[in-house]
Amino acid sequence: MPAPLDEPRKNEPQETHRQDEPQEGLPLLDDTPETAPQELPTVLDGGPSCQVDLGGEGWAYRVVGEVEVGLDPEGVAVHRSTGQIYVACSRSNALAVVDPEELRVIEMIPVGGEPIDIVVDDQTGRVFTADARSDQVSAIDAATGQVVATIAVGSYPAGLCIDTQGRRIYCGDAAGSTMSVIDVDRLERIGVVEAELGAGAVAVDPDAGRVYCVNFIASSLSVIDTQTLEVTARLSLPAGPCAIGLHRTSGDVFIADSLASTITRVDGRRVEKRAEMAVPNAPVGLTVGSRDDRLYVGNRGDGTVSVMGLDGTEWSRIRVGSAPGGVCEDPLRPGRILVANAGSGTLSVVDDLLTGPPAVPVARRDHPMVGSKMPRLSLPDLWTKELRDLGEWAGRKYVVNVFASW
Repeated sequence: MPAPLDEPRKNEPQETHRQDEPQEGLPLLDDTPETAPQELPTVLDGGPSCQVDLGGEGWAYRVVGEVEVGLDPEGVAVHRSTGQIYVACSRSNALAVVDPEELRVIEMIPVGGEPIDIVVDDQTGRVFTADARSDQVSAIDAATGQVVATIAVGSYPAGLCIDTQGRRIYCGDAAGSTMSVIDVDRLERIGVVEAELGAGAVAVDPDAGRVYCVNFIASSLSVIDTQTLEVTARLSLPAGPCAIGLHRTSGDVFIADSLASTITRVDGRRVEKRAEMAVPNAPVGLTVGSRDDRLYVGNRGDGTVSVMGLDGTEWSRIRVGSAPGGVCEDPLRPGRILVANAGSGTLSVVDDLLTGPPAVPVARRDHPMVGSKMPRLSLPDLWTKELRDLGEWAGRKYVVNVFASW
């Protein structure tokens, strides 16, 4: 495995590399590497992080490059007709367009406030963003780079899914506890579904006529009939579900539970849990691989992407930028993974070189601090602003919110 990129620092310029350009500390690779795999260094500045024993399997991935895109990138998608990569940069209020060959931003398209998720309709050539702060979905003409329509939806839209067969977009409205239904061709909202608090990531199974909406705050999954737009089932999930992927062959859905650091596998037809699978730290991005045998999981708290078998076995762990979020596989380059790194403002481009499960999967290790005495920590009270020592709640369960702390 190649030596991973050094951890990018916030607000420092990042270099963009081509696959055919030699890079210091990142040698060009052939199919038969001569050196032994290296262990991943610590990921988080100022404290310990998980170290990963990569076994003796040789190079499991190739880092192609890292592109500086904008502030707080979250969603990422590829336009099949042009091959261009689109990245929703939430704090830049813009959509970055990345050339897939030169690996550089060629255009920044202003959209609404805080675009989070993104989908592409290849039939019309339009790109859609969920603009959370503007309570709207923007429709962009990819040929001109112009916003052709804005569609009002519910409060704080945070997740999008497109049904190209049914010509609909489903949008999870997190603060509104609803899911909006948009006609792709008429560019208007045609329905509203009552979901639950924190409705966000959405997946559609057109064969089964179902839409799956995960609710972050309610820690649940809502199942909606595509014909009647009625909620037909609800399933409780581990804490903080925020990403979902559909396995078309089996009809199963995989859900990233960010606060529980698990992936829940659900039988989509029966709406029953099949498994809860552990991942490194705070998974917030997930996509089902095109080879139908693996998942790609963006671990925000670990600065990595896990390549996982459908049974939850971690095949390899890829170090990317800081606080990775949205993960997408390039449909024109199977095995090429695109990762939006919210903390470093970059897009990581990585080739997954595994043709199947490795003989030796990634060894699971506890965080070095597990089992040690909790350090003293004081934080200001949200309401009174007075410092409170966490020792006040010793022996009780509580959550320390460190999301978006960069």
